[in-house]
Amino acid sequence: MSLQFSRARGLAAFVGLFVLGGLAVATVVPRDLSKQLELIKAADGGIVVYGNITAAKSVRHESTPDLPWTVLTVRVDTAIAPATTTGELSVWFPGFGEDRLTITPSADETSIGENVVLFLSTDPAVRAVDPNAYRIDSFAEAFRTQKNRKGEVVVLGEGAGSAIESNVKLTDLQPVVQSTYDALIKSAKK
Repeated sequence: MSLQFSRARGLAAFVGLFVLGGLAVATVVPRDLSKQLELIKAADGGIVVYGNITAAKSVRHESTPDLPWTVLTVRVDTAIAPATTTGELSVWFPGFGEDRLTITPSADETSIGENVVLFLSTDPAVRAVDPNAYRIDSFAEAFRTQKNRKGEVVVLGEGAGSAIESNVKLTDLQPVVQSTYDALIKSAKK
């Protein structure tokens, strides 16, 4: 038996143990902007905003009593898609503090005072607790920002396989997201 075949068989057995044991490993699928908007279910109320995180707290949800949830308050500074979102949003994601999940945004992306672009979905379980809340499903849905020397907001890209691959000014990103969002909504209505 070749060494390569033996390693492959060993890896398959290792993965099989995890599957049989009921342990699932979460992954983030590569996504371009269109795929990202599909994943947040833009056609079913998903939104994209730029805003400032003004508060964060931990709550328990009856559907996952052993896992805390982080609930952020986000002041919308720019509604990206749809352009009608205003005010403050309640944004939920599973995990908090030491119980933070590796799949969800990091603490430095979701700390109070951070300015971020968020791709947000609606979630029936979260909306049962807070009818106006949104959810972040993975770290691939939160993008940090910074200001350039001219004071313009720059969204920090996260490389190939992400919705925003390279650094881009918010004013340049907004029409691209809006047109992709509108096209997705239009095709969903057909």
